[in-house]
Amino acid sequence: MKRILTAASLALAAALALASPAEAAPTPPGDTPALACGLGTVDLTNPPIGYPVATINDVARKLGLAEVPTAVGLGCDRSIPTDPYSGTHPYPGSGPVVLRSSERAPTQEYCTDSVSALGDIIGNGGPVPGGKTLAVIGSGCVVEANPIVI
Repeated sequence: MKRILTAASLALAAALALASPAEAAPTPPGDTPALACGLGTVDLTNPPIGYPVATINDVARKLGLAEVPTAVGLGCDRSIPTDPYSGTHPYPGSGPVVLRSSERAPTQEYCTDSVSALGDIIGNGGPVPGGKTLAVIGSGCVVEANPIVI
């Protein structure tokens, strides 16, 4: 039994030593900007029937999103805490982001990349100059539990 534990300990130590720095020390989620999207969020990998996914894909491509969009948030006009331990972080208009329909929504979309535009991206097929509604289109998004309500 002692040999098995020693072998397991050595295997774990070797695995940790070979892990890349990103795997060994991931960026804390508290550093990621989080936005409340008052008009809702949609998981584009499983959208409602008739949702204009092709339009959103076109807008995302025009705005410079490198990958296929996997989530969209509409009316994302308020920064909120990412988790119970951090404050708010300003959203720079692109990059990693957390999208929620409200601060206390049960789930959130964590996106590894995003782009944004002001305006009605769904009704008009593109950003509207001078629009006042912030739409955020994300890629690499995963639906996860909101750590604030857990």
